[in-house]
Amino acid sequence: MTPRPPASLRSSAANRASAAPLDGGPTPRGEGEARREAEGHRRPATAAFIAAALGGALTLPVTAAGQTGGWVAFNGATQATATTFTDNVGFIEFHEDADFDADYAVGTGAVFDGGAGVRLANGIGFGVAVSRFERLDPVSLDARIPHPFFFDRPRSLTGSEPDLTRLETAVHVEVRWFESVSDTVELAVFGGPTLFNVRQDLVTAIGYDHAYPYDEASLASATTAPASASTIGFHAGADIGFFFSETVGLGALIRYSGGSVDLPGEGEAMVPVDTGGFHIGGGLRLRF
Repeated sequence: MTPRPPASLRSSAANRASAAPLDGGPTPRGEGEARREAEGHRRPATAAFIAAALGGALTLPVTAAGQTGGWVAFNGATQATATTFTDNVGFIEFHEDADFDADYAVGTGAVFDGGAGVRLANGIGFGVAVSRFERLDPVSLDARIPHPFFFDRPRSLTGSEPDLTRLETAVHVEVRWFESVSDTVELAVFGGPTLFNVRQDLVTAIGYDHAYPYDEASLASATTAPASASTIGFHAGADIGFFFSETVGLGALIRYSGGSVDLPGEGEAMVPVDTGGFHIGGGLRLRF
């Protein structure tokens, strides 16, 4: 009888037999090798997913918040706000005080407007726009002229002078925020300080006719002179553009601007005048 090997040797042989391949098959893989192979299959799938996501993002339309570059706008508009103001001019006539009131009314009218700027990241931009408003308006006059023979008996006379010029130029320094409503529609809101320059014809003197016994008088003429002054005010508004290509479109504008200037009147008098108002219009839009 062949002697049996020790138990420790039989256990080692049994372990080797269980690990050995049957019928010459492949050697079983360890757990670490299987895990590495599974990770190897997942990596190409993950890379493919990232590439597809990036590719899709690149094909999405670029919004206003992601665009940078510049913009240009040209507008024809109307100043929809009328302005009124009054000036009183005093003088000496027949050794007494005389004076007249000049009531000015500046109506609505056409505005020519143009602007340009740069667009930075996150939909923010900076620009400058210039608007010009000019029109002719009459002035109403109401005067009190002393009597040449009697003290404290002023004579009242009224009249008007046509075609006094009002010229208003405004430089708007603006901060803009852009937002795409769709692929072809873009909205911008803006605001900032405005530098106003106002040139206004003012009545500085009047002429009158009277005849004996001088109880009545009538307005004969008015002398005018231009006065100008500048001030800093503010503005705010919105602009919407409808683009039929990447760079060219049409747009609509609404803006409110406001300020007040003191025009130098006759002598040392100052004439306070409001400037600005609502601008409503539209025109050409360019972006690049």
